[in-house]
Amino acid sequence: MSQRRRLPNSLRWRAVGWMEMGLSQTDVAKRLNVSRSVVQRLWDQYQSEDSVSRRPVPGRPRATTPAEDRFLALSARRRRTTTVP
Repeated sequence: MSQRRRLPNSLRWRAVGWMEMGLSQTDVAKRLNVSRSVVQRLWDQYQSEDSVSRRPVPGRPRATTPAEDRFLALSARRRRTTTVP
């Protein structure tokens, strides 16, 4: 599974600048080392909102990673007598 990483705002604006200069989405994606769909969504957001800033995300940040969640579930199944239902 690939790692998700966020593009900083400086790279987001640089990508928009490159596309305004005439570079294709594929070329921009290669320069940033991201998928073309990431660049396409960025461009669509820029065209509709005139901004490329990240939107605020509601909710509490995760306390555990998905790997830790899997480990905890596995541990609970292995040691059923130590966990409380």
